[in-house]
Amino acid sequence: MPPGSLTLFYGILYYVIRDYLHAGDSDLAHFDLQSSLELCERHFVGGLSRPEIMSDPTLEKIQALLLGVLKAQEEFDVQRCWTSLSLAFNMCQSIGLHRRSTLERDEFAIAEAKRHAFWALYTIDKNISLNIGVTSHFQDHDIDAELYTPSNDPKHRPWDLMGLVIVEFASVQGRVYDQLYSTSACRAGDEQRSASIERLSSDLMTVRDKLLAIDVSQGLYSDSLHGMAACADFIAYSVLTVIYRAQTHPRDVMAVSSQCYASATAALQSHLKCFTYFRGRQTHKQTEYVNWILLYPSFTPFVIVFTHAITTASTADLALLQDTTSSLELIKGLSRGSMHLYTICDAFVRAAQILVNSQQTLTGLEQHQDGSLVIPTTDGPGNIALPDVSWPEDTFDSTMNQADISMFLNGFIGTNRSVMDILSFDLNSDSIQ
Repeated sequence: MPPGSLTLFYGILYYVIRDYLHAGDSDLAHFDLQSSLELCERHFVGGLSRPEIMSDPTLEKIQALLLGVLKAQEEFDVQRCWTSLSLAFNMCQSIGLHRRSTLERDEFAIAEAKRHAFWALYTIDKNISLNIGVTSHFQDHDIDAELYTPSNDPKHRPWDLMGLVIVEFASVQGRVYDQLYSTSACRAGDEQRSASIERLSSDLMTVRDKLLAIDVSQGLYSDSLHGMAACADFIAYSVLTVIYRAQTHPRDVMAVSSQCYASATAALQSHLKCFTYFRGRQTHKQTEYVNWILLYPSFTPFVIVFTHAITTASTADLALLQDTTSSLELIKGLSRGSMHLYTICDAFVRAAQILVNSQQTLTGLEQHQDGSLVIPTTDGPGNIALPDVSWPEDTFDSTMNQADISMFLNGFIGTNRSVMDILSFDLNSDSIQ
């Protein structure tokens, strides 16, 4: 068996067995599926670590790496995910999966399998690139591969159609980074930046509307498709928050524009609606929500609402932050990612509660008549600070304190750095379990 094929085999079998375990099929109760799952996982992970997986590119190796990327995402291991993406990208380049002319020489079924793998990797790459603030591997200017053809089978077609729309969404995410947050984008003038923001925000909502228009009722596992559609607003408004975060102000340093704040608020409200959809479902369905919806976009909306709350002493903001954190507490035990997100949000909301209740606001920011928050030119970045208030001993835990929040705000406001970058998410650390 060619190198990579056995790793792919164990990877596929791992996910198949896991799905059967989640389904709780009584016909399989007399089989020791848990032991089989652990065996497949061990061989799959071991195969991905072998030197042979890194040489002599094949479709099977790329597909195995794709499954490895998905598993790393589920485990909130961004470093491993990014490393596997880099290796998979190099293999795609080596065998020409990004080129239409290369795939035209293949039989249709083989070409379609290659397109599915390529565009799945592309989608993940663009999302993670924007979230961690680094250039993506898959560059649009060097890709002319066609999209895959959606199935005519009504059970599979909704999945393919949704996948194709998600590719479009990922393309917008890539453009957001390239046009608003890359090194070259930071040198662009205000007029060019404003035009990019207007175009990207419009394109984003167009893609969101296209996803919601898909009829998923006949699809296989339609409940999962309905769940994805129900959460479209949360993801769209989260990315819209990132787009509007790049807005500038003619005289002062823009911290939070009114549009950015409105989008962030809508994102958190959308999360709460999504949460009601998944709250009463089986644990593995809740885990799907955590891994593929909640942790898909960045942490930015929560930070924006938090900043607005402690600058304006808004009780409405505080209530939204508290509701969001309470929802995260209910699912914090589902994965490392959900625990990490809850721990950070809980520290922020504790600080917000003390400041809002005391009516002591953040210094170094001021609110304009249009609702935006700006850093006055006389202050400049780096002078944002929490007020001198009496902090109860139980306000912060060992993972974050008052100084950490002040440092974070000075790193985040008025800069183009990503939230994950500033928080230094050591996602391979065992400090948060």
